[in-house]
Amino acid sequence: MITAEKVIKEIYRLPLEEREKIAFHIMTFGIRTAGGNVLETLNLDDWQKELAEKPFSLKEASEYMGVSTVTLRRWLKSGKLWGYKIGRAYSFDVLDLKKFKKSFLTGGTQ
Repeated sequence: MITAEKVIKEIYRLPLEEREKIAFHIMTFGIRTAGGNVLETLNLDDWQKELAEKPFSLKEASEYMGVSTVTLRRWLKSGKLWGYKIGRAYSFDVLDLKKFKKSFLTGGTQ
């Protein structure tokens, strides 16, 4: 049986570009009931907050930032960027990445 939890896990495994396509489609066309005639209303702010609560892996963060994982590791080592290290894996807070990316793109320093 397909569950929302399984679908969401699969969505998080997709590259960022594909996740953006799904989000755009849902925001643009909504979600219809099984009969296809009733549109479910989505609250965009709540949805974005929910997505931001799940941390990014090193690969997801590099895709979001548009840089290689090597560059992200370099930024971590230099203290330019901060992330959690659990064992050998890194984890990044989505809102922190968003702030860093905004600063990075505008030429500011973190």
